[in-house]
Amino acid sequence: MSARRGFGFVLAWWLVGCGPSLGDAYERSFAAGQRAYHAGRYEEAAKSYDEAARVAERVKDRDEALFLVARMHERRGAHAEAKVALQKLAETSPDGPRAGRAAFELADLEIEHGDAERGYAMLFDATAKHTKNGLARRAVKRLVEHERERGGDEAVLAWAKGPARILRNTDLEENVDYEAAFALERLGRLAEARDALVALSRAHPYPFGTLTDDALWHASLIEEKLGRYEAAIDHLRTLLAVRESSHLTGSYERPRFSPAQMRVAELYRDRLHDHRAARRELHKLYADHLTSTLRDDALWAEARLAREDGDAGEACDLAERLRKDFSDSRYARCAHLVCDEIRPAPNEKPCAGYIEREASGQKDEEPADPGDN
Repeated sequence: MSARRGFGFVLAWWLVGCGPSLGDAYERSFAAGQRAYHAGRYEEAAKSYDEAARVAERVKDRDEALFLVARMHERRGAHAEAKVALQKLAETSPDGPRAGRAAFELADLEIEHGDAERGYAMLFDATAKHTKNGLARRAVKRLVEHERERGGDEAVLAWAKGPARILRNTDLEENVDYEAAFALERLGRLAEARDALVALSRAHPYPFGTLTDDALWHASLIEEKLGRYEAAIDHLRTLLAVRESSHLTGSYERPRFSPAQMRVAELYRDRLHDHRAARRELHKLYADHLTSTLRDDALWAEARLAREDGDAGEACDLAERLRKDFSDSRYARCAHLVCDEIRPAPNEKPCAGYIEREASGQKDEEPADPGDN
């Protein structure tokens, strides 16, 4: 049983065991359903849950039991019966706590075990009706993938401009725009894709947008493809501008923050060939992003640039800091490559070969040996 589905059973069991009194008849039937389920007697469990739904005193308990009836039929491969049970739930409680989940489950069953096209139409209807449901964002992606399979990225754009307009001014608007931007990129319409991503980030700014950082990140990647390196950096700076810092509580870190800071440094180093700016941005990652797993990478890259620039003293200072702050880092045992004053300890594991080759300017022709870590 998946964690997603298992959660429903754990929650239901908690409601029976620790919640308020639910009625003796309901509790007996529900407990019988649980016992049968754990014993793998799914048809028996379905009957017990159905009885629990019949005698339930609260709407939420009835709907949960009806949902579990469908789940039991699905577990035993009785897809037709599962559909009937979900339809019963939808008709009995169209606005209940399980209505959205039932609608998405019905669509899935139709796609996988019935008329797939009808199922995707049901999935779209469920998405439009239950835009705040936890399954809705994934549903948008599935609908886009289906359109792409049927007609390519032009079909995706047509869907976004046509049927998906019903999702405008809902929580799913940015998801539709995000997928449309990627369709534009795949079609080679890079400038349009970039503009769409930037527009998305402005229409759904932090802290309201769920894709704001991703949109700015990918806009930066497109700018790099277009050879607009300063513009690529600007998008990353916009992403980082909302980073909240506090001397007392630290910083609220989102997944794109430290990679964005690293990418700013790499663009200065590799595209604009501005070592001074690259060193500044690398040190900012080390000094400001205190929870990032990229801090040792940043120190190593900064030390390498300092050595290339002939700043031997600074390279040694950074190498010593790397060895002190990140003694377990793969780069710590390579510090002698950027500082002649450092000597590896007698029993120290040698520097990985791929790092040595990289530091000397060589390029690996084959993947690095896993044992080099």
